[in-house]
Amino acid sequence: MSALGLFFSALLFAPLVVRAVDESRHPDVMTIPADLENPAIISGEPAPGKIVLQSLAAYAKTEVAHTVYLPLDWEKGKHYPVIIEYLGNGCRVRDNKNIGYALSGGKGFIWVVLPFVSVDGKRDMDLWWGDVNATVAYAKEAVPTICKQWGGDPAQVILVGYSRGAIACNYIGLHDDEIAKLWRAIIPVSHYDDGHTAWGMTPEERNRAPERMGRLGKTPQLICGEYSSRSARGSDVTLLNFIKEKNLTNFDSAKTELGLEPITELEGTKNFVAKYQSQGNLTIVNLPWVNHGMSVLHRDTPARRQARDWLQKVLRETPAR
Repeated sequence: MSALGLFFSALLFAPLVVRAVDESRHPDVMTIPADLENPAIISGEPAPGKIVLQSLAAYAKTEVAHTVYLPLDWEKGKHYPVIIEYLGNGCRVRDNKNIGYALSGGKGFIWVVLPFVSVDGKRDMDLWWGDVNATVAYAKEAVPTICKQWGGDPAQVILVGYSRGAIACNYIGLHDDEIAKLWRAIIPVSHYDDGHTAWGMTPEERNRAPERMGRLGKTPQLICGEYSSRSARGSDVTLLNFIKEKNLTNFDSAKTELGLEPITELEGTKNFVAKYQSQGNLTIVNLPWVNHGMSVLHRDTPARRQARDWLQKVLRETPAR
């Protein structure tokens, strides 16, 4: 069989799952009332149901910090899975805009948001990467430290991120062998580190995307992305305005009117993961809306329930490592 034939054979038989969308959902998911709101970030020591700002000792006199949330059902001496999160562009840890709380519902998981460390080591970056090595080092120290202090299970650490944070799931989370071993599973939502665009990286860093992908191994990934169009790719503003003007309340009609396609296909993610992890434990979910924003999961949708179910299934399974 030719190389091309082998590639398409891998596509056909690889354990790569694409979930069907729920066609009845609104194409603008923000028209569904939110059922969750993040607790406010406070100072002091972590406690059940509270989000607290903390920092590693080396950054005590800087803006660089992380947040720790202990679940409502947290008890000292017990162990809990941990969600580690990276944020999208335009957000810093202190801004409290994220998806981790929506994935847990505030129970059962310790939840931590980590910073992107600036080149001068003093700021939490709200645009792209800052000092990649410092950001990776922060995670390598913070994750085991938080697990030890607050009862996190180091064998059940889940890495998640939205937009820039989704790209960071591989770009930061699979930067080297040591950090890649931290994760039980990974959930990138809306975008992916697949080398098709610069994503704020140098050409050399972008070209290493397949190398980073190679470190994934059998670690499960739930790769999620909304729908967009070729003309509107990169922005949901035009699509949302059109949906409002045309009063489109059915997702299927919106797909036809706007020429919507999953960004996992528009951005080449599906082909990339099939090429470089054809035998990986990968699931692709195409979110049935056009919205690009971290509050989309603060709504009770079939997609959110699917993500939560997937997460629980992963935690029940024997760790891949």
